[in-house]
Amino acid sequence: MKTEDLKSNGDEDVLAKTNRDQNNSESRKREIIRYGISAAPGIVIGTAFVVDSQVLRVPRTRVSQDRAEAEIVRFQEALDITRGELLQIKSDLADQLGDDHAKIFDAHMLILDDVMVKESTESLIRAESYNAAWALDIVISKIVTSLGNIGDEYLKDRSADILDVKQRVLRKLLGIESEHRQNPTEPSIIVAHELSPSETAQLDRRYVLGYATDLGGRTSHTAIMARSQGVPAVVGLEDTRPLIETGDTVVLDGNCGTIVINPLDGTRETYEKEIEHWRQFEEQLLTLTGYPAETLDHRKIELMANIDLPEEVASALDYGAEGVGLFRTEYFFIAQDQLPTEEEQYRVYRTLVEKMKGKPVTIRVLDIGGDKIAGYLHNSPELNPFMGWRGIRFLLTRKDIFKTQLRAIYRASAHGPVRMMFPLIVGVDEVVQAKKICEEIKHELTLARYKIDPDVEIGIMIETPSAVVLANALAKEVDFFSIGTNDLIQYTMAVDRGNTKISHLYQHLHPSIIRFLKMTADSARKNGVPAAICGEMCVDPMSAVVLVGLGLEEFSCSPNLIPEVKKTIRSVTFDECKTLVKKILKLSTTDKIEKRVWTFLKERCPDLSMFAEGKQHGK
Repeated sequence: MKTEDLKSNGDEDVLAKTNRDQNNSESRKREIIRYGISAAPGIVIGTAFVVDSQVLRVPRTRVSQDRAEAEIVRFQEALDITRGELLQIKSDLADQLGDDHAKIFDAHMLILDDVMVKESTESLIRAESYNAAWALDIVISKIVTSLGNIGDEYLKDRSADILDVKQRVLRKLLGIESEHRQNPTEPSIIVAHELSPSETAQLDRRYVLGYATDLGGRTSHTAIMARSQGVPAVVGLEDTRPLIETGDTVVLDGNCGTIVINPLDGTRETYEKEIEHWRQFEEQLLTLTGYPAETLDHRKIELMANIDLPEEVASALDYGAEGVGLFRTEYFFIAQDQLPTEEEQYRVYRTLVEKMKGKPVTIRVLDIGGDKIAGYLHNSPELNPFMGWRGIRFLLTRKDIFKTQLRAIYRASAHGPVRMMFPLIVGVDEVVQAKKICEEIKHELTLARYKIDPDVEIGIMIETPSAVVLANALAKEVDFFSIGTNDLIQYTMAVDRGNTKISHLYQHLHPSIIRFLKMTADSARKNGVPAAICGEMCVDPMSAVVLVGLGLEEFSCSPNLIPEVKKTIRSVTFDECKTLVKKILKLSTTDKIEKRVWTFLKERCPDLSMFAEGKQHGK
């Protein structure tokens, strides 16, 4: 029917709908660029495959009092069936990616077994005569809302776990046998408002080119899965999902956190050239694996890997890591329904040390708050755990947990070079207390005839403004510094880097950050203490040349990014980087500093400057 026919018929509703459809069609054809959070590196052009989670309508009805107990039995049966489902998914994922990655579903088991969830749901059924689905929906909604109000990226990302479990239990209660699994049949970019852990795990990996989601952060399971699969991912795209339909062409730039929907021919050609350029560049980078990270005037920088699981050691070694600069122990604690024993921890640390074959391993003691393991500590969630009971302050309060971990670390030191470091240090007294406990543990283990290295080096994370100011005093108490730039920038700039509304304020080259880094490096040098960088800052070429100029001696990052960092270091001289730092210390704005560094980088290494330009554009 033509528009003219619609007008003559006076059918305004049909005309309006036709115009809306035409506008939507035209809108979908237009090139649209959206920015999110870079969750896994890489660039890919492909066809979108949209995954829409099933929306369940929960009936809000009441049951009679004499039916309440039967409803509770139904609820308990639904939990049991869901547990069986998740165990099967976990088993399948273990076959694909290994047991360590499959442990993400241990968190789901914790939710299923959470006493508060079960008792609160059953209480609503008994007291209010709610049907089980309605009661569970109310309980879970309250938990998710409370997590959303907490300024902690990890806790926000755990909402996906809780909602995933809720949906699965609700389907059992509503008589919906199973969710129709959506899977691409050809290589595609997976697009969703949010992907639950089980949805991500059940996708056919052969056809996944990358991920783009409206929700999520760098610690979401989609991000973790993407990195383990080696495919690019952009998360935190907010309201982008409605703009994409299955079959649309999408450019996914995981380096910059950008996606382009229905790219114009010119845009596509530009990205195709960039993909080819980076393919060649990455091949060139891999040829550097056997060479040292050394400046042109022979300043040596140690390149280390940040890892979460022993299974990542192979990747670290393949990319040329000279050791582990950060082994995060948090995952091991969160993925269990009870505190890990000394023996369990010892086996993990020993495996890691042995796999590194004589290269140093730096183990960060538990950097976690009681809020995150409250399930088996019987603690109430904090209003602001990011600034609360976490890191070393948590461990000094819970010495039982601290001592168990220290015993396991010292025992592992018998199998290869081990260093340990304490997180979230704000004062000298914390370091003194922690070291005293270390001495106690060494004495106990020696009396028990355990073989240990009594000279395990002890370091601290410099990640608070307080630690920077006290760096000179702290250096007298420790063997090394590791500057955690991610948290240092957040605490200094008062910005949550996972918050897309203010992520532009998360600036590596802010004048205050450069001055803080200089203060720390100067204090370390004065006291003969090595200073390392442990964070995303060192993988950005613009930041890396500044870090070299500041005199930092060790960089630690994700294994796959080590070749890029090495290329940066091998493209400059230490002297010219020091001169650059002297110049930018006189500048008062981030913009001026970035322009000065950009000019320097473009002159010294054009390939790296192109990468840096993309990073700056995607901030």
